[in-house]
Amino acid sequence: MLSTLIKRSLFRLTRSRHFSRLIKEEDANENSLHCSIADSSTPLPLIIPTSGVPIHLYTREIESKALKQLTVLAESGIVKGFVAAMADVHVGVGATIGTVFASLTHVSPYAVGADIGCGMIAAPIDGLTKAKLNEKWKKEIQRKIKTAIPTGHDARAKAHKKADRIISNLGACTNYLRNQICDITKKQLGTLGSGNHFLEILYDENDQVWIMLHSGSRRIGKETCDYYHGIAGQQMSQRRLPVINELKYLEIDSSEGQDYLIDMRWCLNYAEQNRRIMLDELCSIIKLVTGYEADLKRMVNIHHNYCQQERISFEGPESATEELVWVTRKGATSARKGQLGIIPGSMGTGSFIVQGLGNSLSFHSCSHGAGRLMSRTMAMKQISQQSFEQAMQGIVSDTSAALRDEAPQAYKVNENSIVLINYIVLSEFDNSDDESRNFSENSSSTETAH
Repeated sequence: MLSTLIKRSLFRLTRSRHFSRLIKEEDANENSLHCSIADSSTPLPLIIPTSGVPIHLYTREIESKALKQLTVLAESGIVKGFVAAMADVHVGVGATIGTVFASLTHVSPYAVGADIGCGMIAAPIDGLTKAKLNEKWKKEIQRKIKTAIPTGHDARAKAHKKADRIISNLGACTNYLRNQICDITKKQLGTLGSGNHFLEILYDENDQVWIMLHSGSRRIGKETCDYYHGIAGQQMSQRRLPVINELKYLEIDSSEGQDYLIDMRWCLNYAEQNRRIMLDELCSIIKLVTGYEADLKRMVNIHHNYCQQERISFEGPESATEELVWVTRKGATSARKGQLGIIPGSMGTGSFIVQGLGNSLSFHSCSHGAGRLMSRTMAMKQISQQSFEQAMQGIVSDTSAALRDEAPQAYKVNENSIVLINYIVLSEFDNSDDESRNFSENSSSTETAH
């Protein structure tokens, strides 16, 4: 077990606080990037009423477009209880990234995310500390990683030796998905992907070296999402339901809804195994270069784009009732009491291994990353190559111009280190001078990572 060293202040939410107004109309200008809607003294979550269910907002500053997306979901009629928005919430396709909600009746492919099963995996390297990881080792590790693990839109020249066995054991899928499984599906197993997917070597507050990576279900996950997004649109059209901001959803009791859930689970299993193959290869590289081995008993492997059934307690007029509902997390980490999670920072900020506190006002969830401050297009326009390279000084990393949209400046200050309502920090990683990060190339302006 990880030691429960807590280096930051911790406060618990003792009662909810209703936020009695929405953003003023003049503050919600489409051209403004962010709107401040409360000062630092206002307890979280901010509870924002809508004409549907309320929004539980775990940040005091949000993009006006993101708030509108949250409001569309809250007023859609498919949500049970409330919509929770995490500290790193920002605009996405169909639903904001950083959204969690429960439903008895519906599931939305784009509210799960285009990259089904996108998530994190991490493990410590037993006995290897920051002081022992010299510059020569770091550069050799990075060189071998770049050779061994394809990044961006690349696949393996030859499928991983375990690919056939792994794919045959991923569980049931529909005829649609079975017909999509092809050579590229096998060759992308054990590859990083594009967007904000990364792998890195870093160290914690005890100078313990860890390996960490962020990836998902690659092309098969996105194709599955897009296919069922189209089916959802057809179903809504047949029922004469309006589609607002690409929020399309399926009735869970329908054959189409059941098919999506079956294929989504298959993609979740694919994503989990994809991360594990890369982690195993990282372990082999580090052992070859340094002689040290990973402690896989302390490995954490989690999704942050998925939907699953959970028992949730809802407050009623007289007492709380527990119901079995479908909980959708898009860019959000499950944080049930005692559950381990991973919250990565940007290229220039630290990451966290965390333990959930089981906060029911967030559907037992917390943020999944630093959260984008700029769109990829805006980052490319506003961040110079020089400022990007300066921000990455002291970190062994790729800093090619193609990665400028992932510069630290494109992300929020790591608000996760402040919003500790939903989790305890178990291990906090330093990102100051000894990290080796191999970032995914061919970053895309589409929502490939979430």
